[in-house]
Amino acid sequence: MSLLPQQSLGKWSINNASGERVVEFTSFISMELRDEYNVVTSPVEEGSFASYNKVATPLEIDCSLGIEGDETTLNIALDQLNELAASTEIVSLVTPETEYYNLNLKSLSYRRKREDGLGVLWLDLKLVEVRQVKAQYTNEKLGERKNRGKVQPKEVQGQQKKTLLAGVRDVGKGIFKVGK
Repeated sequence: MSLLPQQSLGKWSINNASGERVVEFTSFISMELRDEYNVVTSPVEEGSFASYNKVATPLEIDCSLGIEGDETTLNIALDQLNELAASTEIVSLVTPETEYYNLNLKSLSYRRKREDGLGVLWLDLKLVEVRQVKAQYTNEKLGERKNRGKVQPKEVQGQQKKTLLAGVRDVGKGIFKVGK
């Protein structure tokens, strides 16, 4: 008699690039999916912000699985998952609704409960989407380098110096609210 629920087990799987199951599990307990989009904001003049360009973050999926079996079966499953977590292998998660591609196992945690006996392993997996891109290279010819010689600092003179000092004084008044 199984201690784990068997509902719709055939519709759930974690598959490698060849479509083969990465690990055999007895029950798929839960799944939590995070699909976030961030709006980029940037400070502008007078302390305000400008928002632009919405950016999609990589998909993150947390799954809870149950595996029931003898000690050998549980050790094989743990070894397979630990190997997958340490690798860069891409997997897909198949659910009754859809299949999520290009995922990598980010972390793995497991527990055993006394009340379930030694033959049940509870697993929590964190999968993250890997967005693969191909680098594009071009052979652009750069313009010729111009020799500008050594540039020495020059002291500010006359009207230019007065204008510069007045600008600094105005900024100081604005920051410290002097004279208002």
